Amino acid sequence: MAQTHFDVLVIGSPCVDLVFSGLPHWPVLGQEMYVSGFAMSVGAIFNTAATLSRLGLNVGLLCEVGNDFFSRYILEEIERAGISRELIFVRDYPLRSVSICLPYQGERGFVSYTDDSQEPADEIFSVEQHTDSEAVVHGFAPDMLGALENTTCEAAFLYIYPRVLPVLATLRRRKATIFLDAGWTLNTLSGDRLAELVRSGHYFMPNEAEATMITGRQDPAQAAQALAQWGPTSIVKVGADGVIACRDNQLVRCPALPVERVVDTTGAGDAFDAGFIYGTMRGYSFLDSLRCGTICGSLSTTAMTGTAAVPTAAELERIRATWV
Repeated sequence: MAQTHFDVLVIGSPCVDLVFSGLPHWPVLGQEMYVSGFAMSVGAIFNTAATLSRLGLNVGLLCEVGNDFFSRYILEEIERAGISRELIFVRDYPLRSVSICLPYQGERGFVSYTDDSQEPADEIFSVEQHTDSEAVVHGFAPDMLGALENTTCEAAFLYIYPRVLPVLATLRRRKATIFLDAGWTLNTLSGDRLAELVRSGHYFMPNEAEATMITGRQDPAQAAQALAQWGPTSIVKVGADGVIACRDNQLVRCPALPVERVVDTTGAGDAFDAGFIYGTMRGYSFLDSLRCGTICGSLSTTAMTGTAAVPTAAELERIRATWV
């Protein structure tokens, strides 16, 4: 069977984000509150895939969706973003994945729900059993694994969950450059297989909260140094302060791109991931690749949802050429 090739293979589960902005205060129990802004978009792993596609890369997304309204919307947005649907498996049952995002005072809170896969337990390829639905939905059914076997890529991006270990092994055999993000799953961040997962990648890109939780180090620079001891280059995203990375035992700092107004930080870290992957694949220096990431992440915050304001490659290159 002929193999399909992508510049970047993104592996994971997209979700629908319902974003309510302009909160006058944090919600109070028993009180209704109207806000000034609302948007609906596809988020999570989709943010990185869509930003990579907007930057001109050929992107494949390996995931499964259901037959519900949210899944149909996800498929529409995947097509609109120019992402290949070749590796997307549509199940004949609901696979709803929804997050309510509440941006407030430069941060945001989430309430999320996801359906469990209805694949029989013995048909899902996994290395250990989990009871939380977020881990279940990151399982890989035989048809998904078969598709992976017939796909090649220069690079791959995915969140770390124990069930992706066989996928990571396949990607390493193929010599793909592996970019990892943490995702906020307590079972994973505190699990005994975390170090094994991180070591499977070439770059690990958690945010500050995730990095400090994993390492126990409250200082993000110390957290980056501690994570780098596990093998890959570590990059800790620190919001308005940009990123702090540790490579070859050396700390590298890259500030965020100044923007006039932060509207919504949802998905900014995902956009950073895409910009950094883009720069790395273009062969830019490590610092320049970090700049590509912070440009995408910073611009993402200037509009609601994670992808509404991310740049094209031409826009990114224009900013990169003039930003000192």
